[in-house]
Amino acid sequence: MECAPIVKIKLVRNYSTYTVGRVIDCEDETALRLIRDGIAVREQQQDLPIETATLEPAGERADVTPRKRGRPRAIPQPESSDRADG
Repeated sequence: MECAPIVKIKLVRNYSTYTVGRVIDCEDETALRLIRDGIAVREQQQDLPIETATLEPAGERADVTPRKRGRPRAIPQPESSDRADG
């Protein structure tokens, strides 16, 4: 099963839901028909911006080493009084 070649065309007139100036990919036969009817022109490859991919870093990491903790401190206990307030 062969696929029809895909070409880029630029519309010079409105076509279906597409507006003037839009660049679309379509099959070779459709592109030739639209160019012949004056609806589109073949898109020049050098006019297209070059797309580049970038890779984001996997994640951030802390560069500060954790400080060592000293001996655990005793939790201060509230003073208890034997007298009743009242």
